[in-house]
Amino acid sequence: MTSTDKRLSIVYACDNNFAPLLAASIRSLELNSPGSQKDIYIIDDGISASSRKKLIDSVTSKEIELKFVLVKDVVGKIKIPYFNNAALPVTTFFRLFVHTFIPEGTERVLYLDSDMIVLGNVKELWEIDLGNNIIGAVQDPGIKTLGCEWGGGVRNWKELGYQSEDKYLNAGLLLIDLKKWNEFDVCNKALDAAVKHQKYIVYGDQYCLNAVLANRWLPLDPEWNHLVDNDKPGAKLLHYIGNKPIYTNYTYSQKYRDIFFEYLNGTAWKNLKPVGAFTRRMRMIKRFIRKITG
Repeated sequence: MTSTDKRLSIVYACDNNFAPLLAASIRSLELNSPGSQKDIYIIDDGISASSRKKLIDSVTSKEIELKFVLVKDVVGKIKIPYFNNAALPVTTFFRLFVHTFIPEGTERVLYLDSDMIVLGNVKELWEIDLGNNIIGAVQDPGIKTLGCEWGGGVRNWKELGYQSEDKYLNAGLLLIDLKKWNEFDVCNKALDAAVKHQKYIVYGDQYCLNAVLANRWLPLDPEWNHLVDNDKPGAKLLHYIGNKPIYTNYTYSQKYRDIFFEYLNGTAWKNLKPVGAFTRRMRMIKRFIRKITG
């Protein structure tokens, strides 16, 4: 049974530093996923007024409506474990709270990381039968299983009652059955896992989701989360892991970087120049100061 939602609900989480990445992602979604009305919810973790205007101005399709949701209105009084660093912004935990602001009656939600370029039509995902699974996701190509030998995965899989060979998901794209998500109380269980098993955590909430949802998710076509360290053709969605293409220390294929800037140049960030290490560091410091000063 597939979703009957008339409007597609898509969620991103973003801070001001990643706003250009988000703009390019939405632009790619706009161009490559026509034929459906889309409500794009942006969990706003300090996006500036000027960046917000740029995001709005960058959308030209009447099929897309942007809806900004402030972090304080998403998480309320629930404390999110703090794992903030250059590779793992605290915004990664915000995907756990999709149930707090999506309208009642919505059957299906697509969560996307802001560092993604959509090349396929996401309407295809709404046609997938999730069966009894809570979410659909792509098996992580580098970690693959909970018992991954090199140290990723869920290192306490045995304690949690799983098998070493149980599949491990990449949390960058989540196709969520919202009713089942709520019934299983995924958010609170994942946050509990973050507190109870903190010494085992690798990759923040991705660990938490795997610890809670192992064997409760449907593996999707791997091309819906094609990591850019793989330059083989066929991607339906590019995921810019590691150093982002807006940074001078981006190290993956130039082809993928060109694709990213092709979409970025269709936004209000046209002709953006890649940012160097010093500027990036200063932005991180300013962001941290804003966090601790409220």
